[in-house]
Amino acid sequence: MRELHRTSLYCAMFIAVGAVAGLLGPSLIYLAGLVDVSMAEISIIFSARAVGNILGALLAGRMFDRWQGHHYLIVMLFCLIGGLALVPFSTSLPMLVVLFFLLGAAEVSANAGGNMMMVWLHKEKVGSYVTVLHLCYSAGCMLAPLILIFAQWTGGGYGAGYWIVALYALVLPFFLWRQPSPTFEARASEVVPATKQKATFVAFLTVIFLYVGFELTIAGWISTYAVLSGATQTAAAILVTWFFVSLSLGRLISVVLLRWIDPRQGIYGLLAISISGSLMMVLSDASLVLIALWLGLGCSAFFPMLFSYANTIMSLNGKRTGIVFVCCGLGALVAPSLTGPIIDVFSISAYPYLLLFLAVLMGLSWQRLSWMTRSS
Repeated sequence: MRELHRTSLYCAMFIAVGAVAGLLGPSLIYLAGLVDVSMAEISIIFSARAVGNILGALLAGRMFDRWQGHHYLIVMLFCLIGGLALVPFSTSLPMLVVLFFLLGAAEVSANAGGNMMMVWLHKEKVGSYVTVLHLCYSAGCMLAPLILIFAQWTGGGYGAGYWIVALYALVLPFFLWRQPSPTFEARASEVVPATKQKATFVAFLTVIFLYVGFELTIAGWISTYAVLSGATQTAAAILVTWFFVSLSLGRLISVVLLRWIDPRQGIYGLLAISISGSLMMVLSDASLVLIALWLGLGCSAFFPMLFSYANTIMSLNGKRTGIVFVCCGLGALVAPSLTGPIIDVFSISAYPYLLLFLAVLMGLSWQRLSWMTRSS
């Protein structure tokens, strides 16, 4: 029963973390108007959040090995709540940069902590639990644009949407305080030989880096791509919801499919969908809704499958998990931050080619990791 309580609590926390991650893309134009800057200038927010991700992950990797996990999560959740509450009061771009740096650090700490707590709690049985955890994350991402639209409909504007998410997150620290933190238990021996551990871990980090860049470039910029291509702001914001609806559905399906297929086969299938979805965007006039749904399916279970796979071949303590989320931060920094300047220089038509480039690189990096660990 205690495992059930903690598992449910981590899932509830990931809905909040996903909602925070999902707010930025659909509200990008709102934020630019809030502080009166151009789209190229507002893209620095992606950099600020990503740098926050990187530094937050470095700190979290150390703190989760030293503090009770729930205590550190509580501190980070209060930082998350404070940042969300202050965003609508921003009067300048530097203020937004500071707030999204704080949100990035707090978001990645809660993300890394939730993954670690779930791995430490369920150990070898963690595969489906991590997938459910990320299903809740994608559900939060999916709800974020709807929360913004609801807030606008009630007359509060997009800023009220940030406050709604903050109010939901406010209850989580009190529940965490009442539950004991899981603890890390090292394996007696590693699956990957010691001589290959470093190279294998670096190959795994490369896949993570490219995947996060790919997913966040879709979630963060597809609404802007749609607006600049002629869609209304409301219709464009809904694209992110469709993306995360498909992503959530794919994760739900994968919980069942993983009983019959190998995770490697699952990852190859998801890569094929991601690459074909990017090609569809480049070569056809297909509906953006259809493309968002297809790309969401391609991204769906990639991270939980890969994270669970890594847990089967190496021990994921606080330090290693922290490094994983540093790479997530780097992935969130590089591609999404470069997208704005690329669009400014080459026009909006460059966006589909950028997605295709990232998808192909992701496939090649996974092929290398799979080859290195094929006997594991």
